[in-house]
Amino acid sequence: MNEKYRKYLIYVKQYLTEHKGIESPNPLHPFRSRFQHSIRVLHWCRRLAEGLEGVDKDALYTAAIFHDIGYENRDNEHHAQRSALAFRAYARQQQMDEEFSRKVEALIACHTDKNRMRDADTSLEMVLLMEADLLDEEGAMGIVWDCMTMGNAHASSYAKAYYHIMESSNKEEPNPMVTERARKYWDEKKEIVAIFSRVLEDDLMIGSEYFEI
Repeated sequence: MNEKYRKYLIYVKQYLTEHKGIESPNPLHPFRSRFQHSIRVLHWCRRLAEGLEGVDKDALYTAAIFHDIGYENRDNEHHAQRSALAFRAYARQQQMDEEFSRKVEALIACHTDKNRMRDADTSLEMVLLMEADLLDEEGAMGIVWDCMTMGNAHASSYAKAYYHIMESSNKEEPNPMVTERARKYWDEKKEIVAIFSRVLEDDLMIGSEYFEI
């Protein structure tokens, strides 16, 4: 790993720990780590940007690392703005290039506004960051999330987990991705969930006369 990014990740982990932002405040999701999510978003950014022309990869990867640093154990609707401010303070402390830090800060501040993904004036870096953020915890991970959530809710049957998966991971929704590579990954993830759901439905005999006894 690039030593600079390793340093950034260490700082983000410490900051999230101090501000009680690593663990989810939702009691059904204690398994979700905001720091691990940030690492995976960085991974997805690198996958999506590989071989693309005209991408400021340093700005993209830095934004991915810092994009959720503003998470706390409350009021996370505004985490993007807090994350941008936290990055700005760190950038000034580290005497980063002003133009570079402003670009990264803008990416972080706007990453939750997914409606901008298809706007013609949205930068490629912004699109890739948003795509990477959405791709995490989908597909196989989404199924695991659903099952762990139902376990924490003390679900009393496999069927309840099945219906939860159908309402969340396997719900019908359009492919939100913009770049060709991200659209392909999204379709692959959704196909994994669809196949799993069909097999589970058959295994549980959902809809059969025996299921209702």
